[in-house]
Amino acid sequence: MTPVTLELPDDPEATERLGEWLGRHLQPGDTLALVGDLGAGKTTLVRGLAFGLELDDPEAVSSPTYLLVLEHPGPKPLLHADAYLPAKLQGFLEDGGLEYLLGGTAVVAVEWADQVRDLLPDNTLWLTVEITEDRGRRVELRPPATGGYAFVSDGPKILAEILDRD
Repeated sequence: MTPVTLELPDDPEATERLGEWLGRHLQPGDTLALVGDLGAGKTTLVRGLAFGLELDDPEAVSSPTYLLVLEHPGPKPLLHADAYLPAKLQGFLEDGGLEYLLGGTAVVAVEWADQVRDLLPDNTLWLTVEITEDRGRRVELRPPATGGYAFVSDGPKILAEILDRD
């Protein structure tokens, strides 16, 4: 499937709404790999994801940098991992954490995922967030070559759904 690029305004709420939209579509066993510079909006997007997944406490989502993985319960639970310290997360994943993280019982979101690319499953949905010159966000959704995540195929429809809210 062809990647979809979205241009979001300079508004953290738009990034959060994109995450919420994704959360309504993702299912336990899905892996979302987030890539972007510091401050690009990865954690904001995951907080929105938590709302879309209808987690018990979506406001509790924060960066798991020093904790590696945070568990968030709900009807579709979320495992939120961070590879900002790649050696630490890689050690955890290679020491049994991979089965825990990718066991299929939760939606998995990995920030700084490019640091552990080789450990993530082939069916991962890659999402790159960049800050634009006007301080908005350019988000590229890249589904796996093997298929899946058909819901990301229509960029204009996604933008209409996340930006046309009152």
